[in-house]
Amino acid sequence: MIKLPTKKELDALMSFRNPHCLTLYSPYIETSSSENPNRIQLKNLLKKASQLLLADSLKQREINIILQPVNQFIENSEFLSKYPHNLALFISNDFFGYYRLPPKKIKPDVIVDKKFKLLHIEKLINNNLNYFVLSVSYNGAYLFSGDCYQIKKQKISNSMKQELNIDELPHERQFHNVAPASMSKKSERSHGQYNETQVNKDLLIKFFRKIDHKLHVLFKNKKTPLIIAGVDYLLPLYRKVNTYPYLLNDGIIGNLEHSNLNFIRYNACKIIGNQ
Repeated sequence: MIKLPTKKELDALMSFRNPHCLTLYSPYIETSSSENPNRIQLKNLLKKASQLLLADSLKQREINIILQPVNQFIENSEFLSKYPHNLALFISNDFFGYYRLPPKKIKPDVIVDKKFKLLHIEKLINNNLNYFVLSVSYNGAYLFSGDCYQIKKQKISNSMKQELNIDELPHERQFHNVAPASMSKKSERSHGQYNETQVNKDLLIKFFRKIDHKLHVLFKNKKTPLIIAGVDYLLPLYRKVNTYPYLLNDGIIGNLEHSNLNFIRYNACKIIGNQ
């Protein structure tokens, strides 16, 4: 999965200073064999890094210490990942960090300087778009938070039955037919008639108000765009009770309870990109 630095991590990278700051960019290579070319490429970049550090007046013993975390990294399960991604590595004395970037076209590169080179990462972060997706249904509500490269899911509400403490939904209720003693079995009359559509609507509005209240707590001081998702007749009902000022006009039509996260991310980014 794509992994970009948080604001705190980016600030730390930008402020880091050392006579021997090593920055490596290793672009993803498509592979169809057991011999992973991405691992080979990174090993070659490390050889070049070692040569640059030698030319920068460091001894081989010092270089081995600096590069030790990267050599361990090469042998771990990173290169078994099924998700294509470029690698950005930042190495110095007592410092090692790495990030997985989108597999956009970049050149393999090794830079030694007094600070890390962050141009590729800064471009990605500056052009990135954050969003929330709220998926609502009778079975509950989920909040997805993400950007154009990654997305996370959290449950924020139980089912409408549980949230409203009701035993059954209107469409589940059966009409109870009873026959008074004075009437024959064929002469039955019905009790419990009601307007099912209106009852459903009223319950949904109560349910959505509870969800909106939970979001009010979660979204305090936030200005991130919110996208609503659900079957088409639910969306206008939720909009009716929404109090979050950054809810977008466009939504995702359909029940996302069992949808692939990448599907949700793709559709969310398409909506955000059109704003």
